[in-house]
Amino acid sequence: MKKWLLFASALCLVAVLAACGAKSDNQESNNAGNGEAVAADSGATGEEVVITASNWEFDQKEYKIKAGEATNITLKSTDGVHGVKIDKVDNIANGQTKTVTVAEPGTYEMICSVPCGNGHRQMKATLVVE
Repeated sequence: MKKWLLFASALCLVAVLAACGAKSDNQESNNAGNGEAVAADSGATGEEVVITASNWEFDQKEYKIKAGEATNITLKSTDGVHGVKIDKVDNIANGQTKTVTVAEPGTYEMICSVPCGNGHRQMKATLVVE
């Protein structure tokens, strides 16, 4: 009886995890058709941007990419744990690389998405899409 209960529990866990992954994939494909930025797992592109985060600051005030062109964006933290949230783009976690395509030229605010201490609210930069 215990084996069946354990098996049923494991099966339920697998179903829940599969449903969460499917929801994420659907959100990405839905965003692709409405002119918004699209972010996906890392892949081969011609351009790469590395954002280095330390306590309460990014290494640059401004990062530039080309509109409509796939770009790998990597977040590296040298002090503390950080994440980055870019307007109309998915979150990028510490140590993660995402391939991002931003269709609309413009200026997008970047903020730290992980509470990192007293200077967290001032931890901002800009993504310029040309």
